[in-house]
Amino acid sequence: LDKAMEIYMNSVETMSQAKHIDSVDILRDTSRYEAYLERCDNFDKYYVRTGFKELDEIIGGWDREEELATIAARSNAGKSWVLFKCAVAAVEQGLNVGLYSGEMSERKVGYRVDTLISNISNTAITKGDRSVQNVYKKYLDELPNKYKGSLRILTPNMIDGPAGVGALRAFIERDNLDILFIDQHSLLEDDRRARALYEKASNISKDLKNLQVLKKIPIIAVSQQNRTSTENGVGLEHIAQSDRIAQDSTIVIFFEQKVGTMTMHLIKSRDSANMKDLKYDVNLNNGTFIYKPDDEEEDIDIAPGNSISGSIKD
Repeated sequence: LDKAMEIYMNSVETMSQAKHIDSVDILRDTSRYEAYLERCDNFDKYYVRTGFKELDEIIGGWDREEELATIAARSNAGKSWVLFKCAVAAVEQGLNVGLYSGEMSERKVGYRVDTLISNISNTAITKGDRSVQNVYKKYLDELPNKYKGSLRILTPNMIDGPAGVGALRAFIERDNLDILFIDQHSLLEDDRRARALYEKASNISKDLKNLQVLKKIPIIAVSQQNRTSTENGVGLEHIAQSDRIAQDSTIVIFFEQKVGTMTMHLIKSRDSANMKDLKYDVNLNNGTFIYKPDDEEEDIDIAPGNSISGSIKD
């Protein structure tokens, strides 16, 4: 009875709030023109660079207020590395960055971030190779003053279990985050406690969408690619667990790697061209991503340091 009364009272409150909502006639309210002018003069106020210059040239960057992006790939294709690179790029822009790591500890995440920033061998750092001790210590001593931004890590161990979207909201609000990265969708908990995998994934996607709209910050999440054949190309149907994830996403990017080359497939982009491919030589042990232009793209100016090589693993 108490639960029924709670649901009833919440419904009454929602209906009461709806009576006071004001709509906007966009045929007569042209205030968006001023926003357009400001975007012309102050583009970085509205977009966050992704860390991939060539991708930014297509999509502009992550929309600061209206972005729920999905990065998808199969296991061991480098999804986490790509996500962390995007997070580092946001830190470099002075943002308060949040990263939920559903599987890796904050120490392991830290080692990968160190490699992405410093290009020190990840194997040497992770396994404990004394040959990099001095350069690694020097890098760490200088790191706190290197950027104005911050990188806050949240793991299941910090909250006694997998995070639901409610926990992610608390994370955003507590640390005043400007952008949130999630590794990965399947490692989140459904706050509604659905049992079926498809329903659980759909609920999480819907709740992430609502969270993004509510908090007005970019949310970038990794998702697993299913085992459906990609012989005829990759598409939105290749996202594992639920098609709701693709529907809710403003941007969907698939990654695959073959013999040291990573191909980025831009499958969905609400505000730009779709079905674009970008290729990179990759060396994750050194944290480098080197763009490989097609013949018709050789005039693109490649920014220094946009580089990845070697074996790619999540």
